Amino acid sequence: MVNLVKIGQRISQSKWTKIYVTLAVVQAVLIIAIQSAIASQNTAQANTLPNVASADFGGGTISSTVDANADVQHAEDRLNRIKWENVAFIGFQVWFCAMVFDATVYQNAPEVIALAVLNVICAVLGGLEVLDGQKWLGRLSDYNIKYSYLNIDTHYLQVAYYLQITLTVLLVLFALSFVYVSYMVVREFGWVIYKKIGPDVGIQRMYRIFQFFVLALKIDIFIEFLVSLFYFIQFAIGTGFNWETWVQLVIMILILPALYFGRMTVASESYGRMIMFIIFQFVIVFAFILMLRQTLEPNNYWYVWICFVVIGMAFALASAILGVWCMHNFGKGLAPYVQRGDKKKEMPTRHELREQQSVSSWRIDDD
Repeated sequence: MVNLVKIGQRISQSKWTKIYVTLAVVQAVLIIAIQSAIASQNTAQANTLPNVASADFGGGTISSTVDANADVQHAEDRLNRIKWENVAFIGFQVWFCAMVFDATVYQNAPEVIALAVLNVICAVLGGLEVLDGQKWLGRLSDYNIKYSYLNIDTHYLQVAYYLQITLTVLLVLFALSFVYVSYMVVREFGWVIYKKIGPDVGIQRMYRIFQFFVLALKIDIFIEFLVSLFYFIQFAIGTGFNWETWVQLVIMILILPALYFGRMTVASESYGRMIMFIIFQFVIVFAFILMLRQTLEPNNYWYVWICFVVIGMAFALASAILGVWCMHNFGKGLAPYVQRGDKKKEMPTRHELREQQSVSSWRIDDD
């Protein structure tokens, strides 16, 4: 069972585990601070946009004023959406830092590799955020030319743009650093599975599939639950409740219990419960399709959010496929290796039994 002593021992196991955890904490602090500043600037920019519908600018015709009102409203909606992208990035950093601790404590090499890959993807999304900020900075400048009476001050968005560039540079540097440090950490974890499983190649292979399944569940905490939560806050509260909103709400509430249910199912090797988990992953795919349909708007593609939703669908399908794979391995001797707590003590593994038999074979019977 994991306790504070074991956590401290695993983190301080070597210089590379110390660097790995420290790097994650430093990244989280810096990126959260910068994203918070960007969100603040985007909110301030949205609040400074003129209310064309209620103001008398005098210099524009009726048709021009109508067009200006539509463009300004469009920009305000987009800036508010960008703010929620910033919140999603902050949520990712919190989740990422927690997963780094989890991977270190449980010495999970596949999790370390996956986190390094996700960090690279995060850097790419940071680049998309820069491109989106540049696009809207240009649009507001064009509005000032097209509707000279608006006189929109783009100071806040300009500051946000420079912060986005800084953010992306830092994300790239952290991503490259994590790739190297993760490689060194994975090398240290290389013997962990062998020492736990023993030389049985078949059990090792099944255990790796189990590890990838559990890893997918951990990733789903962010990519399924938190993305659904951000979507619900942004769209449902802003546009009101309809049948799609109620579907999203019910599915969102069920996601975390379903992920825990999946972890317990693979330990108990229950075919029926695993089939239920797999079906629910396809339900989540349906929810993301609804989400994507509402997100896609003509001339207003929400690039970063679309990437989050597409990645969410990909991981939901991956969780279902890994669930099927794990189910295929039920009843083949893996169960003792995937238990926790008291159940783990009750089910000795083949490796432990072999060790016990080896020790007992050397004992001299006194009778």
